[in-house]
Amino acid sequence: MGISDLLTVKSTFQSLQGQGKVRFWGINGLGETNALHQAITAVCPYTIQSCYNLLNPSSGNQVKPDFPFQNYRQLIDMAADNDVGVIAIRILAAGALSGTTERHPVASQSVSPIVTGNLFQEDVGKAQSFRFLIEDDYVNNLVEAAVRFAISKAGISTALVGISNLEQLEQAVAYANKGPLPAEVFDRLNEVWASG
Repeated sequence: MGISDLLTVKSTFQSLQGQGKVRFWGINGLGETNALHQAITAVCPYTIQSCYNLLNPSSGNQVKPDFPFQNYRQLIDMAADNDVGVIAIRILAAGALSGTTERHPVASQSVSPIVTGNLFQEDVGKAQSFRFLIEDDYVNNLVEAAVRFAISKAGISTALVGISNLEQLEQAVAYANKGPLPAEVFDRLNEVWASG
């Protein structure tokens, strides 16, 4: 999609707003990184959905040049600088950040990695590198770590949490109510990402 296409999209949504058919509109932040950055500045949507999780933090953190997954090059920060709201998505990495391959009975039983490796099992294995958060008593489990990591990032307006039942919803709310992860854990997280 080139600049002229982006401007057409913007014009179309502005026309729909003028007609009273939409109040706010946003874009999905999946796709080629340069195009996403270009869309932020050229289109200025109200919101963008952005992948952001412990396995791939590149939308909100600088990562090493040879980062093994898609590097979103701090898309969250760019969006915030342009007054674009950010909806963090895939914060549990399709459930890999639960630390187990076991799936809830109503959840999709076969999942592909979302923003990282080739196999879901590989992502679950990579999630184990964040167990220090449990061992050092920052969180009770990896799901709590994932939720609190997402809400720790300035510039995120809200985060989508995939749930399979009421208990999981209540747990996600309880984790969010605990607030962001303590600042001191981010040095350790940076070490994990750097060793990646």
